Amino acid sequence: MDTHDRLRLARQRLSLTQDYVASLLDLPRTAVVQIESGKRKLASSELESLCRIYGISADYALGISPDSERTKMYARSIEALPEEDQMEIMNLIEFKKKLARKREAART
Repeated sequence: MDTHDRLRLARQRLSLTQDYVASLLDLPRTAVVQIESGKRKLASSELESLCRIYGISADYALGISPDSERTKMYARSIEALPEEDQMEIMNLIEFKKKLARKREAART
């Protein structure tokens, strides 16, 4: 996966629009589209800003560190929520794990 793919996925995981990100970067939306499609090179300041917005490291965006950075991004997002919402998400995770185990057992 290339840098532009990681940046696009990080934006999508946070449910941010390209318009919103462009406004934060003070760039036209077409610049964000080009960055995410790999048709435009990133300035280091743009990479730094995108990483700050998405809550990821530059090492992850550049493909230097593994996908464990994605887990950290999820954790930071969940930490920003109220305690009640955090518990609801944890319950959903446990529910999804049980479903996955049942599907796996049904296949064997």
